[in-house]
Amino acid sequence: MGSLQKTAVCLLFLSVFFSASNSTFATFNCNAVKIEYKKTAVISCIGNMKITNMVVKRCERCNKQNSCLETIINTWRGNYSSEKGRIRLVLQHNVSEVHIQEVKATDQGGYKWHLYSDNGERDGCTNLEITDPEIEPSLIWNGRKLACLSPIGHRQRQVHWFDGHGNNLTGNASLVSEEAEGGLTSLTSTLHEKPYLTASEYCCTVLYDVHTKRNKTKCLSAHKAVADYLHFTSTSDQEIPKTMKEHIPIILVLLVLVLCCFAAVLYYRHRQRATAKGNFADLLRTLLPLLRQNEKAKENAPNQEV
Repeated sequence: MGSLQKTAVCLLFLSVFFSASNSTFATFNCNAVKIEYKKTAVISCIGNMKITNMVVKRCERCNKQNSCLETIINTWRGNYSSEKGRIRLVLQHNVSEVHIQEVKATDQGGYKWHLYSDNGERDGCTNLEITDPEIEPSLIWNGRKLACLSPIGHRQRQVHWFDGHGNNLTGNASLVSEEAEGGLTSLTSTLHEKPYLTASEYCCTVLYDVHTKRNKTKCLSAHKAVADYLHFTSTSDQEIPKTMKEHIPIILVLLVLVLCCFAAVLYYRHRQRATAKGNFADLLRTLLPLLRQNEKAKENAPNQEV
């Protein structure tokens, strides 16, 4: 009976010993963060021991192997910040915080951490999710095409078209994506309706999240759009600036007029010169007989004196 008690005490001691040795970071945890675009994200990690050093790498995703390549924090090398201080580490005893200011779309993904203390070390990964800037789309109609502009957002968002009866018209639209600030994109979806709007209403829906169905919708009444367009195009006292192509005929006419004036001046000067030459020739023809008569008179004068 005594040996059984000793064995039980030994087992209890070993259990307490191993649980104590394995509880160095038993309460350790790093939180996943979901933050709005351009806000400040804080990834905090808490342990039950003082954290002495920390290494943080940015990954494409936590569950994707070999995607953690960029090291943003490494206290072993004295690197407590990156990107000119936009990302910085705040380390206080058993709490570490990675502050990311004005988060961008490219900040989204996994952050692999490796924490060190005097009693051991541990690593893991946590995710940072950036929510879309949900800006209401705008609709523009030029009489033939209806365009929906979503100026800024993640690449994953979608643009859908519906008429007033709920029919999906997205198949009749073309989409153009352009790079915007912070790794986001600008989307322009054009719905082709010829020669005029045929439905009573058109709605453009920007879908930000396929799973939660978060979206913003902007609708336009076809009758109001046509009336506004006709009112705009029939306004007589509103001067619409001309393009360079519209100025070309006027420039050509002015050029022809200048060339004609130049040619007329040259012709007038030529006629003046020709007239002057003709008058001089007539004068010579008149003077020559007189000169000849004068010479003959001089020749006959000596003969008469003899």
